[in-house]
Amino acid sequence: MKNINSFFSPKSIAIVGASPKSGKLGNVLIENIKKGGWRGKLYLVNPKYAKSRKDYFSNLSKIKKPVDLVLAAIPAPLVGEIIGDGAKAGPKIKNFVIISSGFKESGIEGKKLEENLQKLAQKYDLNILGPNCLGFTNPKEKLNATFTDGNLRQGNTAIVSQSGALAVALLDWAENKNIGFSKIVSIGNKTDLDESDVLNYLVRDKNTKAIALYLEDIKNGSGFMHALAGITHRRPVIVLKAGKTSIGQKAITSHTGSLAQNEEIIEAVFEKLNIISVSNIEEFQDIIYYLNSNPVPAKKEILILTNAGGPGVMATDFIGKSKNIQLLNLSPDFKEEIKKYLPASASAHNPIDVIGDARPERYQKALEIIAKKYPKYPIIAILTPQNQTDPEKVALIVAKMKKKLPNLSVCFMGGEKIARAKIILEKNKISNFENPERVLAVIEKLARYRENAQAANGFDHSEAIPKIHPIIKKALSEKRNVLFWRETENLFRKYTIQLTQSVSCRNISDLKDKKISFPCALKTDDPAITHRWEKKAVILNIQNKKELEAALEKIKKTTQVENFLVQPMAAPGLELIIGMKRDPVFGPVILCGWGGTFTEIFKDKAIFIPPLTQRGIESKLSQLEIFPILKGFRGEKGYDIGAISKIILNLSKIASENLEIKEIDINPLMIYNNGQKGIILDAKIFLS
Repeated sequence: MKNINSFFSPKSIAIVGASPKSGKLGNVLIENIKKGGWRGKLYLVNPKYAKSRKDYFSNLSKIKKPVDLVLAAIPAPLVGEIIGDGAKAGPKIKNFVIISSGFKESGIEGKKLEENLQKLAQKYDLNILGPNCLGFTNPKEKLNATFTDGNLRQGNTAIVSQSGALAVALLDWAENKNIGFSKIVSIGNKTDLDESDVLNYLVRDKNTKAIALYLEDIKNGSGFMHALAGITHRRPVIVLKAGKTSIGQKAITSHTGSLAQNEEIIEAVFEKLNIISVSNIEEFQDIIYYLNSNPVPAKKEILILTNAGGPGVMATDFIGKSKNIQLLNLSPDFKEEIKKYLPASASAHNPIDVIGDARPERYQKALEIIAKKYPKYPIIAILTPQNQTDPEKVALIVAKMKKKLPNLSVCFMGGEKIARAKIILEKNKISNFENPERVLAVIEKLARYRENAQAANGFDHSEAIPKIHPIIKKALSEKRNVLFWRETENLFRKYTIQLTQSVSCRNISDLKDKKISFPCALKTDDPAITHRWEKKAVILNIQNKKELEAALEKIKKTTQVENFLVQPMAAPGLELIIGMKRDPVFGPVILCGWGGTFTEIFKDKAIFIPPLTQRGIESKLSQLEIFPILKGFRGEKGYDIGAISKIILNLSKIASENLEIKEIDINPLMIYNNGQKGIILDAKIFLS
């Protein structure tokens, strides 16, 4: 874990590429730091002005006093030399922000320049943010170390963005919404510091209560998981992940030079870590906006107050479709109390409809009664600008009631008639959404986050001790990348995974003294043939020894292999597929899904990210479309879900302890609901 406290809270900054000329990038950096109000020592570096101006240095080595941070805004080919100069000469500099572009996102030559930065970072133990980034802001210390201007309004949400342009847009959007941030960090190409490093820093930042990430790729899967495992049970992390399609991934390559990653695996990681994943910028902004004014809701039951029946019905419809939120069931005494202040045609049920002629006083009285009975629940006050309504006065009432109703949000719907009311709401940090569905979508995600955070018992961070098993060592020495059946069987047995009974043979004579159960199956046992069906290397339902001998000769001619397996035919059951692949970013990933003929059509599968617990596995299995069948459907007996979970758990242990294993394929696992144990009919282990 990198110590980057002085990086984001520097007492001295040097700007390389500084310029006295207005409009130049180096000058913009100077002006932004000065306008922000930062009170540290600022050094200006540019050999072009060093002779003519006393306040400029020709290079970093000329600065003989400590420099906590360097901002580099110079052509890409010069950056490496500047970093080397700063790391070696004078007081050694550790922290660099490379704003310059022209690195791996620009092609082969740029990639070489960036690789040189990585070497420098490793050689001198440096912290490098970027390149190709906006920089960062630290509003608490009034530091704007970016090339975009704007007010440094302090808030409790940190923004970490791989896109500098998106960070600029968020800053501009936040200005109109009166939203503040604890930090804004643009990570760019992530040549050294990445999202995991910044997350490890933010988890210890007392001013950060929520984190919002825009990512195009994840650099270090293990580091990312470890960083977030220590955060999400205490504070929400919102992620907008771009590049979910092949076209989007192509755009990413040209933007930051990142490589495409498996989006299904990333979504599984997000789910495991209880990350709030959003699909577009609107959702991203809405959650940031809500958290700027409200805590994470402590309750999932929602109370709606409205002067318009239509929007109230739409809100109710949204809640009715949700699995995570519900309408608050109002108590009889509450209804009786609020009825005293409502006309006969109004509704004291939830949604509480104060009807269209409601004056501000009716809103006030309703909110006061709500505050006495339900102060901790999410409250949504809807207003449409009808004739008797005074939006500005209602906005002032809402602002006054906010202290008593911390989870109060509003939907002032309309345009010109509510324009001044919106200004009042924004000045008073009241989140105002254009329609109730948008705020409900936010509360729904936050309610699910809180519920998962409360239920989570964390996961084991202890690292498995890698070891090379003699079976694997032997296969590698023989230059084989697939284990034989007996090797797989022996390795699995050490992890209490049992394969179906089998008899090995090369010729029919090998089976002379062997007990063969008919009907049986004959298949090849050769690393060269991994897909037996395609190669016609398996024959099923063999009824006797004569058929077995004929089958053996037939496969021999077809495949030209020498090693075979004879296995008893399994009784019909439900087929599952369980597999492990080693992802280049996140390591071992396990998949379990419906097997058989329709596997490729329905694609019913669950993805598991180790480390795993049996409880977590069983919870994840419940997401399968076939889970009702596994559990027992319409009077049918259920299947042994615990046994399936144990196989997945033990498979994860195999993968974690044997790093040479690239892939494991169990296909099929035949399971039963009649008390019979499940049987693994085929399994393969592939080595890297």
